[in-house]
Order: sequence, then C-alpha cells, then structure tokens
Amino acid sequence: MIFLLKFKGQTATVRPLTSMKKNLITSLLFLWTVSCYAQKDLTGTYGYSLKPQGNPPKEALNAGPSGNLVLMKMEGNKYRFWLDVTVGWPSYNRGETDGTLGFVNDTASFDNTFEDAVNPCILKFKFTNSTVSINGFSSAYNCGFGNGVTADGEYAWLKKQPVLNNQWLRKEYPEAPTIVITNDKAELFRDESLLYPFTPRQYSVKGESMLGIVQTEKAVYTENITSSGKFIYGWMKKSAVKIGKPE
Repeated sequence: MIFLLKFKGQTATVRPLTSMKKNLITSLLFLWTVSCYAQKDLTGTYGYSLKPQGNPPKEALNAGPSGNLVLMKMEGNKYRFWLDVTVGWPSYNRGETDGTLGFVNDTASFDNTFEDAVNPCILKFKFTNSTVSINGFSSAYNCGFGNGVTADGEYAWLKKQPVLNNQWLRKEYPEAPTIVITNDKAELFRDESLLYPFTPRQYSVKGESMLGIVQTEKAVYTENITSSGKFIYGWMKKSAVKIGKPE
C-alpha cells in the first residue's frame, strides 16, 4: 500500500507546536494502491558541491553552489526527504524544503508551491544508479527559496555518509518539543484523525521520548529514528503523551 504525506504551510486544522525551520504538515493523504514494483532502498544522503564563479576571496574558494538531499524509507516506495541548497559565494542564499515522495519506476514529483506564489513549483526527482536528479519547473520565489536559488542538480550518493539518527533529526526541528509517552503504550496512526492504524500495528511504550513536530486538537505527529536506522513516524493521541517545552 502507498500513501502520501505532504508538508506545506499551516492550515486551520493543523497547528504547529512551535515555529519550525522546515515546512509544516498540513494533511495526510492516502492513496491506497497496490504496487508490484520492487525498488532498492534509496535511504541515504546525496549531494553536490561546485566551485564558486567569479573571483572569490581566499576564504570562499570552496564556497560554491551546493546541495544536500536526505532520503529516509517509510514503506514501499514512499520516502521522507529533506532538501537544502545554496548558491554559495557571494550571496549565500539558501533554499530548504521537506516532504514525502512516492517513487514509481525510479521517478517522483513534489509540489513545493510557496504560499502566495504566482506560479506552481513542481520538483521532479529521478533516481539513476547512485544519483538523484532534481529538475524544477518554477522560480525561486514560487518555490519559497532565496533569490536565485534552484533545486536543480545531480545529487550523487555521498562516499562519506552522515549518521542519520535522532540527534540529526533534532537539528532539522530545533524548536520542536519532546513528547514523553505517559500511557502504558501509545498506538501510532497514519492520519491525524486517528482512524487508520499501521499494519502490523505500531506502538510506543511508556517512558519513551521523541519529537513532537505538529499537533492538532487531539493528536500529535512524531518522527523517530531507531538505533538500527529504521524511520518511525505517525500520529498518536495527545492524551497518551506529555508535551514538554522546546529544547
């Protein structure tokens, strides 16, 4: 089964726990389909780094355009992603976005249209060998990026892979509070309405702590990376947890 989780601007039904560096979750959409395509696990970090153009000062000789893409497998051919790009010297303008991708035959697309954008911003992802190619179809403004920033590029598998754990995840959400399970166990759901459990069912146990990224009136969305590198995510009842203050 494949379902799609989109991270966009705030809506009336979803209230962020804190202001966040990344886009906030506004909906959890389900595409219940059957896929027979077997895909290799794309989890990992990809990127590129180029030399700056012009005549940079000595301290900026290695501060050219660069991009960093992290993929974490959720289930099937669906991945959570984080993307950071910069134009480097001299402006150092940046662009950041995150969300989920559903790969079909090694290709996927993501709607990153920024609030109040004049035109849509669609990012196309294609995986070939050990490289993810990204092609955008709009301007930096429509994508919510800094002036002149584009996500376009060839993101190659990094020879030295960063460790993807909860410390890394915390850096992606520096203002997100920690939630602690207060019930004997708290079930994780696919949706903010808590109507669709995972199969098999997934639970967090009393005393376990994780990030509280987004909340609604009755639910809180969390993400967690286990010691084995598995990406755990979902919504749980707010009545089953204690929400702390941002660290």
